[in-house]
Amino acid sequence: MTKQVDHHFTGSNFDFNLTKSPIIYSILNLTPDSFYDGGVNSSVGKVLDRIETEIGYGASIFELGGKSSKPHFDDISADEEWGRIEPYLTAIQRKFPKIVLALDSNTNEVIERGLKSGIQIINDIDGFNSNKKLQLVQQYHPSVVIMFNGRNFDEQPDTLVKTMTDFFQDSIKRLQEVGLRKSEIVIDPGVGFSNHNTLEFDTIKMKATKRFASFNTPVMIAISRKSFAKRLFDLELSDRLIPTLLFESFMIQLGGRVIRVHDVKETKQLIDTFNLFKDELS
Repeated sequence: MTKQVDHHFTGSNFDFNLTKSPIIYSILNLTPDSFYDGGVNSSVGKVLDRIETEIGYGASIFELGGKSSKPHFDDISADEEWGRIEPYLTAIQRKFPKIVLALDSNTNEVIERGLKSGIQIINDIDGFNSNKKLQLVQQYHPSVVIMFNGRNFDEQPDTLVKTMTDFFQDSIKRLQEVGLRKSEIVIDPGVGFSNHNTLEFDTIKMKATKRFASFNTPVMIAISRKSFAKRLFDLELSDRLIPTLLFESFMIQLGGRVIRVHDVKETKQLIDTFNLFKDELS
């Protein structure tokens, strides 16, 4: 297991001690076409009830997403994307004023509207790849999640980890240049995002968690119910919880600390089990 020393994820209103424990980052998809839970969060009341329940289970961060990023998804306008998010965001902030909220978007206009509305974390699947996004980071100083989006690279198995390493190190440098600290930057290997989209590529990315944890920035584990479980075990979405938890447990041991999930209750049980045994794994 990669030993974490004084490792934190920080932001404008939070400081999570990742040395002490991994944290749960709950996915709230507000889209009708998300790969797993599209349409589930169909009313503000349902989302508020879900957040209250998941706070009780131990979720630390809640991420709102207004459009799908699954392969071959249909893009939508910034107005439509924001229109899906805004009513939920307003209601959540009213009922849970101290909640830590993230926004899953790669759209400049939506990112800016979210930051103006008090979002603390921006998760960009394109890794803040434009000057406009960097300007917004400099202006509003959010914490960020940068993902390696393999759809934008010509990946090869034997050079994949080096390509990802170069990408993350360059991205971290650019974000530091506009004022962020390493503790405000989470890196996501982008499991499930690839031009090749094969089990081989996903496995390489998951195993590279140890390498990425050595950068001294928090590493996200974002594999919840993804297609690797279909390819490996021929499992449909409803049956992918157990392999998700098993792979998450190994990635935690490799240094992953921010666990982005659909299944909060079960993930909390996983974290509690890890914390019980972590001293024996050092």
